[in-house]
Amino acid sequence: MNRLLTVSVFLALVSLACSLGAPTPTAEIPPLETATQPPVPTEAAAEATVSGADSQVPIPLDAGTGTYKGLPLGLQDTGAPTVTPVDGVIGLVCIGMSNANQECEDFMGKMAAGVFAGQINPQVKVVNCAVPGRAIEFWNNPEYDKLWEKCLRQKVPQAGLRAEQIRVVWHKAADMFTTEDSGEAFPPYPDPNSDYFHFYENLTTFAARLHEKMPSVQAVYVTSRSYGGFADKASRGEPLSYEEGLALNAWLKDHPQVDGVWYGWGPYIWAPDCASGVTNGSGVCYERGDYQGDGIHPAQGARDKVSQMLHARFSQFEWYKP
Repeated sequence: MNRLLTVSVFLALVSLACSLGAPTPTAEIPPLETATQPPVPTEAAAEATVSGADSQVPIPLDAGTGTYKGLPLGLQDTGAPTVTPVDGVIGLVCIGMSNANQECEDFMGKMAAGVFAGQINPQVKVVNCAVPGRAIEFWNNPEYDKLWEKCLRQKVPQAGLRAEQIRVVWHKAADMFTTEDSGEAFPPYPDPNSDYFHFYENLTTFAARLHEKMPSVQAVYVTSRSYGGFADKASRGEPLSYEEGLALNAWLKDHPQVDGVWYGWGPYIWAPDCASGVTNGSGVCYERGDYQGDGIHPAQGARDKVSQMLHARFSQFEWYKP
């Protein structure tokens, strides 16, 4: 299956990727016609297609406006949080499901191996509380409070930290349930039943739950999915991954703080297929070999890229700097 986007789609998607992937948040992106990308034909249709795992999925584009279905493609800038250590420790907890678990583990491994030696505040201690198969819906469900309990009562103490020392959270946010009961993927935005709106609601619920479970947290960095064009099933393909990034962007605009806790972008890790010849704003693209056999979970290639983007994003903030 040809997974390459048409030229017009790439220009629009890359405009988002460049703005959201840039190390420093921006309020806007250049218009498509002035972006430093291959020229878009003036007769390009306002609706083009992106290849999903099993079929062509229509993605309407607002040609020449720098928007996607009326949504702005600029990364929301929520400023910088105030993060203070507790007894000399700034605990950073990773939350999410399997991809987050693997990416956080790789990030911690690189820290331990000295890959970022001298580049991180030694007060920063990372705890991987992400759990395979347990996406945002599970963390939101009181019936799965054991996820929070295992993090705070087992993993945090095992790392030599106390619960009150958890000051920062990296939330690799993603919906697990993205299909109808029939197995058919939810319709794309702006359908009221699109994954976009489900994800927005889940983010709101999660923020309330996090403040309840981790009242000492001062800052939450949120990251959406990476590229889904290699996925072996529609429930993890495009445009779902792409649109969850847009939903998160809208949510952050509406929720720069929740219960006194700062919320902002973590690294923006969505990036196109390297075969396109373009990258996101962090200079990243993905090859098929960056993913495992299912095209969803990261192999070492994607883990390396995400770890570097995590480090680069956190390095913009005083609490993380040495």
